Amino acid sequence: MDQTTENKDIEIDLGKIFYKMRNKFIYIIIFTIVAAIVSGLITHFCVKPRYSATTKMYVYSNTDRISTDSTITSTELTASQDLVNTYIYILKSDTVLEAVIKDLDLNISPSALRSGISAQQADKTVAFEVTVTASGPKTAAKIANSIAKIAPKEIVRVVKAGGVEIIDYAKVPTKPSSPNLSLNITIAALAAMFISFVAFFLYELFDTTITSERDIIGEFDIPILGTVPNLENNTENSKYPTKDSKIVGTKTVNKKSDTDFVLKPSDEILENIQNAKGDDK
Repeated sequence: MDQTTENKDIEIDLGKIFYKMRNKFIYIIIFTIVAAIVSGLITHFCVKPRYSATTKMYVYSNTDRISTDSTITSTELTASQDLVNTYIYILKSDTVLEAVIKDLDLNISPSALRSGISAQQADKTVAFEVTVTASGPKTAAKIANSIAKIAPKEIVRVVKAGGVEIIDYAKVPTKPSSPNLSLNITIAALAAMFISFVAFFLYELFDTTITSERDIIGEFDIPILGTVPNLENNTENSKYPTKDSKIVGTKTVNKKSDTDFVLKPSDEILENIQNAKGDDK
């Protein structure tokens, strides 16, 4: 068997699976909608919002710079960039955070406060941002501004080189930074769609039940000799096959009555019989 034949068999199998799944797509859509609604309700009513406030600072290495009109040299710029990470490390130290806790009279430990603080350097600059995340918008802004007030003095005291200037003080945020309602709904919907699709796909992949003439031809590659009607569901004296007829061949026979029905041979059988009679003559 060559590669082309194998690929054809795979395509036929996938086509059969998707054909059998045609009635399952409505359930996939329902699961997706339900998951999106549940995710939205949980996010809105059960998850507590968090607010983030950011203050921006500028680092300089020459302590005399702010008192003179001299321009910044490339050497000073490089030195300032090297100091940023050191300043960020000191900013999140227990010494600075304990001073912030005392300044705002917070009932929290330095380690707990540190978990809500993030700081990062602006790309290719000597500036960095300090973001504070808290349960309330005013609390987040107060902590960020207290850090901006206390940190520069502590940094100069420890490093004894350069300094920090405040670019922007933190403002009270007007909307929560988390949770992201639209993002959570989207993730839940996509996850439900994917999981339900895979579940139905695997179910049909391993389901070996014969349900139609197509299944017989596809599985066994043999000719169909005839069909047997569903005697329980067919309508009496029906001229045409009903949707409840069980197909096991190329022709479907309907029941005329509970005791009187005819199993008709297929056209292929009749043709073979006629050909056989002709050969005998």
